[in-house]
Amino acid sequence: MIHLVQEYNKYVQSIPELISQTEYKASYFIKLLGLKAPTYYRKLRDNAFSSNEILTITRALFPKEAYLEEIKADLKMSRDDIKNGRVMDHNEVMESIRKDFL
Repeated sequence: MIHLVQEYNKYVQSIPELISQTEYKASYFIKLLGLKAPTYYRKLRDNAFSSNEILTITRALFPKEAYLEEIKADLKMSRDDIKNGRVMDHNEVMESIRKDFL
């Protein structure tokens, strides 16, 4: 567990460098995080981003990985639905669509 915390802290310390290596401007991260510019720069300088802000920044820095994680989560949820019997026959789905949208 200690190793995990150390790795996270090391990653948080590397955030300013990772941000500087991207093609994004500071205004992108400011808008993404919903912060005022002085607050953003202070947090960047002091490495004071919250864990949710770190997650948001990470998703922006590594969009392919974030996308793959979302796909994996969707597939897991689909497998759970099938396993628990939460499925519908094709004809039922088509009838529901016709009723709702046509």
